[in-house]
Amino acid sequence: MKKELLFSGIGGQGVITLGETLCDAAIAAGYNVTFVPFYGQEKRGGRTMCNIVISDGVESPIISEANIMLIFDERSLHDYQDLMDPNGTLIINSNMVQVEPTVDCKDIRKVPFNDIAVEVGNAKTANVVAMGYIAKLLPEVPLDIIRDKVADSFAKKPKLIPVNMEAISRGYEL
Repeated sequence: MKKELLFSGIGGQGVITLGETLCDAAIAAGYNVTFVPFYGQEKRGGRTMCNIVISDGVESPIISEANIMLIFDERSLHDYQDLMDPNGTLIINSNMVQVEPTVDCKDIRKVPFNDIAVEVGNAKTANVVAMGYIAKLLPEVPLDIIRDKVADSFAKKPKLIPVNMEAISRGYEL
């Protein structure tokens, strides 16, 4: 088994945190994982992107074609859509991306992650809603492990755990 993932957005949207947490869950599930983050030089508002490879064996840390691509903003779509596997799944945050992708991809999904996060009760949970959505596409990494890793990441802010657990559930149910 080998899955190549690419997540991209604007700094502050939690793209890197989403990637790190998913990697921790995949490692806990017994897979080899590589994680390569890319940051813009700005503190907030710059470009963030990460490559993730989850596999049974040792693989290159740089993806060749993303099986799953998560895009949070239009510039990311423009810059990275050509790295999409034509048979993969391109997930677009429809709250922030109004342009149509030009890539030849059979499975393009538009999801209003920001709106769902607001419905859950915290606009900052859009990345966690997206994590729940991606969990459905990665049955190799059990949802319970992902939930545990999200809870672990909020250990110092336990009052945020319930809203984030709801965000994961809502994303998974989509």
